[in-house]
Amino acid sequence: MLLWLLGFIILIVFYLWYVNIIARRNATLDALSGIDVQLKKRHDLIPNVLAIAKRFMQHEQQLLEDITRLRTEAVTALQKAEHNPTAKEVNDHFEAEQQLQSAMSRLLVQSEAYPELTSSAPMVNAQQTYLEVETNIAAARRFYNTSVRRLRNSTEILPGSLIVKIVPVDKYPFFHADSAALQAVDAAALLR
Repeated sequence: MLLWLLGFIILIVFYLWYVNIIARRNATLDALSGIDVQLKKRHDLIPNVLAIAKRFMQHEQQLLEDITRLRTEAVTALQKAEHNPTAKEVNDHFEAEQQLQSAMSRLLVQSEAYPELTSSAPMVNAQQTYLEVETNIAAARRFYNTSVRRLRNSTEILPGSLIVKIVPVDKYPFFHADSAALQAVDAAALLR
């Protein structure tokens, strides 16, 4: 009788932990959709920024074309991740977004060399909107990364590590900031 009771308790613990893992996986996917909403806003804003920049930045045509190509790749990766949110698709999606973010950062830095562009009201408005969207992406990224951490903890701590051997759960990647954003600011270079 005691053995049956012990077996029943272990089964209940495994079931509750499994439910916890599924709930955290769903929370991670929900957080991922929050990031995707913000990324779609960025994708929608980029053509407007490029249209304004093209009027002034004729010498930066290659950068503008690169951003257009990277935006298309990022939209495609986003759509694949939405239809099939596996860890690999999500990772590919994040890599495409980081490349796009890096190119947009280069555009915004290079636009400083064009005073008529940086003083243009539409460009100032577009830059402010872009920075607002980037701030929202950063907040969504923090929420997503917290969800991923919780999911990983529940799948790596016993009995979760045993459960994922029976019922596999994707190990979603963390969404890191652009590597350029992680580097220290060189104030001397900015003051030149």
